[in-house]
Formats: sequence, C-alpha cells, structure tokens
Amino acid sequence: MPNVIGLIKSGDARPLAVASDKRMTALPDVPTAAEAGLKNYESAAWLALLAPASTGKAVLDRLYAAMAEAVNDPKVRTLFVEQGAEPMVMDPQGLKDFMTSETTKWAAVIKKIGIEPM
Repeated sequence: MPNVIGLIKSGDARPLAVASDKRMTALPDVPTAAEAGLKNYESAAWLALLAPASTGKAVLDRLYAAMAEAVNDPKVRTLFVEQGAEPMVMDPQGLKDFMTSETTKWAAVIKKIGIEPM
C-alpha cells in the first residue's frame, strides 16, 4: 500500500479491490477481493516487533507494553493509516500463532505451485 496510496489519492490509479479480509481504513470505499467476487483470495503484508528467543519475560513485557501504547496512540495510528497500514496489536502468543498460521499457509501455496528452494 505505501507504494501506491499516493497514486490512488491523486486519482492516477484506481483500486479495484484490496487483498485483505476487511476493507482498509485508508480506502473505505474499496471492496475486498471477496466482495469483488474473488473468493479465497487474501494476502497482506505485515510487520512485527521481534526479539531474540533468549529475551527474558520482563523485557518482553516492557517492549510489548511500549509498542501497544505507541500503536494505540491516535497520532501514531493516523500516520499508519495515511500510509495504507492497518495498525493492530497482538500479544506475544497471538503473534506467534499468527506467524505459524502464515508460515503454514504460504508453505502450502509454495508447494502447490512448485517453487523450488533457492
């Protein structure tokens, strides 16, 4: 989204659908792929704050609290949305589960279409 949001807002590009499972805050009038008739099509870029596996729980808790506070700040949220991002907070276990799910989903796609390891 950050690469094209400017083109969309200027009118130089017209979005047909978003690949997320929900409409995007930055583009509320643009349907999802499912709403546009393309079922089972979902792909989204995401970013996460990670720490080494050896990081202690107290440090992880502090990092999580600081990150959650920042992401929930209205000014920060606005900056994310202006760039086409959907800011959200997942607790460490939720993020771990999400990453496992994404890895499983994309591994199946890679296998199905026959992409060979490099």
